[in-house]
Amino acid sequence: MPDYFKKSVLILFVLGSIFLSCQKQGRKADPASQGVLDLGTWDFTKDGIVALDGEWEFYWNQTYEDISSLETESPASFVPVSIPSTWKGMEVNGNTLEGFGYAVYRLKLKLPENNPPLAIHNSDLSSAYKLYVNGKLVHEEGKVSRSPKNFHPSYKPGLFDLEDLSGETEIVYEVANYHYPKGGFWESAEIGERKQIYGKLNRIYQITSFIAGSIFLWALYHIGLFIMRRQDKASLFIALFSLFLILRILTTGERLLTSIFPEIPMDVLIRFEFSTLYISTAVFAYFYHLVFPKTLGKKTTLTILALITPFTISLFFPVHQFASLVLYFQLLLMIICVIIIAATIRAFSNDKVAASMSLIGFLFVCVALTNDILYQNNVINTLNLTPFGFLLFILFQGYILSYGFTRAYSSIEKLKENLEGSNEQLNNLKEGLEGLVMERTKELANSRENIQRLNEFAKTLNSSLRLESIMSKAFEYLKKEVSCDSMILFLVDEEKASIDYYKSALSSDLAEEKQKLLSNLNFALHPDSGVMYLVYKRNRPFRFSKVKEGILTDSNQIMVDIVGKHPGMILPLVAQGKTIALLTLFTTEENISFSKDHLRVAESTAEAIATAVINSMLIETLNKERNLAELARANTEYAKNEVIKLNEFAKKINSESNLDRIIQEMFDYILKTFGIEGTILQLIDHKKNELYTYSTTKPEQAKPEHLQFAKNLIIPLNERGGFVYKSYVRKKPLYLSRIPGYLEYSIDKEMIKNLELKSFIINPLIVQNEVIGMAYFTSYKEGLNLNRDELRRITGFCDQIAGAIQNSLLLQITEQERKKAESAKLEIQKLNEFAKTINSSTNLEGTLAEIFEFIKSNYRISNCVLYYLDDEFSEFRYLNHSGFDLLADENIFFFKNLKFQLNEKSGFVYKCYSRKRFFYMKKIPKKIPYEIDREIIAKSGVSSLLLSPLINNDKVVAMAIFGIMDKDIQLNQEELTSIVGVSEHIAGAIGNNFLMNKIEEEKHRSDSLLLNILPKNVAEELQRKGRVNPVEFENVTMLMTSFPGFSHMTSQLTPEELLEGLDLYFSRFDEIIKSNNMEKLKMTGDMYVAAGGLPVGNFTHTIDACLAALQIREEANRIKNEFPDIAFKPRLITIAIHSGPVVAGVIGKTKFSYDVWGKTVTQTQAIRRGANSTEINISLEAAEKIKRLFVLENQKEINTYEGDPIPIIELKSLRLDFALESGIHPNETFERLYTQQKRGARILIK
Repeated sequence: MPDYFKKSVLILFVLGSIFLSCQKQGRKADPASQGVLDLGTWDFTKDGIVALDGEWEFYWNQTYEDISSLETESPASFVPVSIPSTWKGMEVNGNTLEGFGYAVYRLKLKLPENNPPLAIHNSDLSSAYKLYVNGKLVHEEGKVSRSPKNFHPSYKPGLFDLEDLSGETEIVYEVANYHYPKGGFWESAEIGERKQIYGKLNRIYQITSFIAGSIFLWALYHIGLFIMRRQDKASLFIALFSLFLILRILTTGERLLTSIFPEIPMDVLIRFEFSTLYISTAVFAYFYHLVFPKTLGKKTTLTILALITPFTISLFFPVHQFASLVLYFQLLLMIICVIIIAATIRAFSNDKVAASMSLIGFLFVCVALTNDILYQNNVINTLNLTPFGFLLFILFQGYILSYGFTRAYSSIEKLKENLEGSNEQLNNLKEGLEGLVMERTKELANSRENIQRLNEFAKTLNSSLRLESIMSKAFEYLKKEVSCDSMILFLVDEEKASIDYYKSALSSDLAEEKQKLLSNLNFALHPDSGVMYLVYKRNRPFRFSKVKEGILTDSNQIMVDIVGKHPGMILPLVAQGKTIALLTLFTTEENISFSKDHLRVAESTAEAIATAVINSMLIETLNKERNLAELARANTEYAKNEVIKLNEFAKKINSESNLDRIIQEMFDYILKTFGIEGTILQLIDHKKNELYTYSTTKPEQAKPEHLQFAKNLIIPLNERGGFVYKSYVRKKPLYLSRIPGYLEYSIDKEMIKNLELKSFIINPLIVQNEVIGMAYFTSYKEGLNLNRDELRRITGFCDQIAGAIQNSLLLQITEQERKKAESAKLEIQKLNEFAKTINSSTNLEGTLAEIFEFIKSNYRISNCVLYYLDDEFSEFRYLNHSGFDLLADENIFFFKNLKFQLNEKSGFVYKCYSRKRFFYMKKIPKKIPYEIDREIIAKSGVSSLLLSPLINNDKVVAMAIFGIMDKDIQLNQEELTSIVGVSEHIAGAIGNNFLMNKIEEEKHRSDSLLLNILPKNVAEELQRKGRVNPVEFENVTMLMTSFPGFSHMTSQLTPEELLEGLDLYFSRFDEIIKSNNMEKLKMTGDMYVAAGGLPVGNFTHTIDACLAALQIREEANRIKNEFPDIAFKPRLITIAIHSGPVVAGVIGKTKFSYDVWGKTVTQTQAIRRGANSTEINISLEAAEKIKRLFVLENQKEINTYEGDPIPIIELKSLRLDFALESGIHPNETFERLYTQQKRGARILIK
């Protein structure tokens, strides 16, 4: 590794350590969220300063006064915005914000109590702001205004002491910008203990001053170099760049230039900031051109300067215009960095040291520039690193300068030495040329002899196959040739990454115990192994005459401690381009060391030794492979026999369906094959989530308490299951050859203590990746001593037996399920028969009798009481009972009158109702919480009680209370399930019965309603067919009534008075029409319409109409007399009667109406309208049919709607010989004649 690179790494390490040591590590506060920063648990003294980053409340185009006035009524709406950031490009209410404007940033702090004196620090904001704390103005930087005219920018950072703060604190920044292209809170603010904030800023000032001072001294140094050597323009430009860099440091960050010149205009400050960026970049680019002119050519440099020129010219424009171009310059800056890096890399071919050091220094600059660009665009939140980056760059440039001076001085010294050496060689060559020739001739002769001896030695080695023999012959040869008296051979094992001792031939001076120490010696194939690793890695020999203990590695020191501090050589033995061994030669004789000639001879010998060693190792490897193959064949044969044996066993147990016999076969196999007499098999109870013992061996060595514990062993399938649970979860066997001293779980302690275990195996039984059980193997005689192969075979056996056990368990489960299915089938058949019986009965008493009989004959139940749910009163009421023969009458009377309200006072009945679940009390407890339950148990005298809600369509319709008198009888789960199933059928039957009764009631109500609308036979036809066919009647009699002056009355009466009167009159008319065998058709206004002779024809319809008309007139007069105070007082009632053909039918779909149509109807209406002066008017057509029975007078003629004349006559009364004294009601003579007419006979009277 070059020295300059080592020094570079050392410098980087030192700088990195200094930087990391400066970083303060501590607690970090969570960022603000939705305008709130919770510091309630923050200790400013211990935890330090807090950055006020995160989401602040943002109010665009509003001032703090605007917000305060709005919040007097309701909280002002805000937009959460992340700080630090600028508002340019933000989306607010669907609008994209520009750079100019004003806004308010607000943050609510939740501070702890009893805080130390606090201060707040913020960098510059763009580009004027006011700071409020708890509504109080703390500071104003620049002039904040809504209008650009009154606005004044200022970019100074701020540090402000705060009053004592605690609890909820409000911090508000009112920011305005009409100067810079981006506005807002673009730098972080921070709050903390006052002395910590001041201390931090002082450190920043000190660091900044140190950096600026260092760079300034560097600039002065290079100006001095340029003055002394004017042709070194690079020194001038690096000095100029340093001065511009100092100006940039003073105009950015904390802007120290404002502290030096407080009155400096902000416009000038910003132009200073940008000019230092543009000009320093141009100077720096030209500096690199001077340093590497061949790789960073003049054209490239001029192009860079030309691209920077427009940005420099833009400085004469307004700030917001040239500042908006900074993003494009940053892009250009990164391109320039790439160009410089490429030029530096290409310069490696000319000056590798200077280029590499310059590249390392410039990489610091690139990293710092990248950080600052991202930081200034609010992508990351760090700090400006450009000063640090350029400081490191300058340090590396200083190193390059020092290196150049040193190299120049070294070159001068070397040239001097070379010149002196050349002169001396020329003199020696002239004087001793003849001696050199003779010496060279002698060396050639010796070399030829050495080569001959080496060839003979190689033949001897190649004739030997054993490595020990090769080592012995090699030692004899080298002992003569290089005067060594000890030799050690180390073999290289690259797979194990080690250099291992193999063989040695030691001097008699070394004690025998040294030989034993060497046999355990090896070195890691790692640089820590020192010289041994270097010889291996470089593939070059190493000769040493002295051993210096101070520089030895630990590994080398061990070897020196064994063989002593003797001179020696370490030779790599290379075969096929690979170092296979290391040969160590040394001598114990004093004042003897190995020469270069000795090393040459040893190297030549090493090649022959390496070839012989590799051949010997290959033969040895072949022998080992052959032996391994023989052993593998024997193991394969043994494994084959094992597999056959295991397959035969598997076939045997898989053909067996009885689980007990399978397990016994398993126990026998384990005992015969592995000699393990103690086996416990546990299966999983999935309901209880635990393992239970299904079977265990009973060896003679086991004590009765061992077997009893094994039978009752329960292992929970959770963390308390100890070793067994771990094996279950991992699905892997667990072998404890020795019991550990500490056991964490009590179940493990119990097993080991009660079974007196010395060792045991836990093996999960797995089928399709699911554990079905666990097998435990142990010995009650002595501890198990099993090897890996035996453990593997036991695991394989368990895998085989698991499938057979699973199949047998499935068969058992299938058989159980089959029996259950048959039982359930019989139960279902029985329930179906029962359901069929009770559902076929519509009589509730018969249904209940069937229910009680079924319960009595199928269940061990003494009595039963049924209560139905009365929805109207929200309570359960008595329905029926059975089995109270032995109870007193008053107790039976109690149950019949018992009611259960739907509340907590109804005890167990209400709980069953609300939960919709049965409740079974096996034994009557001494304390019962509810009074009603205590009374039921006392009155019934039962020993156990079952309450079952009867549910139909997910609704409780009734409650069954079953009592058991016998104390020895307890219902099992199957009986309870069956009774619940019967309860469902009972609920259906009772629900159906109630439903049928309800349907009958509704049907009766519907029929009554329909009969009120339609005639009976019409209603029946409508119900039967769904429609009514229209019917034409040849002769019916129409009757219509009305009240003259009705329209005038309606205007005088209230709606209540009007309806009261109409209802009174028309209700009486309904009774009269019905009593006279007529059909009411409709009521319209004051008109009442009826007809006789339909819907079923008769022979008396005209007589019926006349009798009804007389009675209506009489009833109207009676109402006037009976109800003198009624407001509805018609002066007269007119009645029209007419006979003729009509068409009758039903119209409407949702609201039916039975009505008649035809000329007869319109003529009747004309008669009603045309005879207002008289009470009852009848047409001559109708009068012809009744003139022998009634008194008729005053015939006259009226016109119909069509203008046709129609004769009418006034109906006065019945004839005197057919009437009672009133002249309205018929006598017996009339009734006799009426009966004849009704039968169809003509009335023959004069």
